[in-house]
Amino acid sequence: MSASQALRASTAGRTPLIQFLGKRSIPESIDHTPRPHPAATKALPNSFAEYRKKAQQHGPLGGYKAATATSISPGKGQVFDRSELPPRFWRLTLSKEEMEVIESGGAAMA
Repeated sequence: MSASQALRASTAGRTPLIQFLGKRSIPESIDHTPRPHPAATKALPNSFAEYRKKAQQHGPLGGYKAATATSISPGKGQVFDRSELPPRFWRLTLSKEEMEVIESGGAAMA
């Protein structure tokens, strides 16, 4: 007897351990209106434009005029850009020779 026939014969009388309650049904009345999370402290904005006026990612998102009007500055110990940090935290600049060594995995190192 081949392995597949033996496997099929052993699972013929098998009943699954999971018992399903009935046919799957989708509820007809689902409320999809947006609402804040129960743990949230603020209400939802009325429009995306209103949200965008107040939102920040790496500075204000409203554009140059909004940035100059609101004059947002980072808090103590925070910066908006890496270039505002001391030079020891800046990205290192690599020479072409160093890049070739890195890309070759060290094989081009003489």
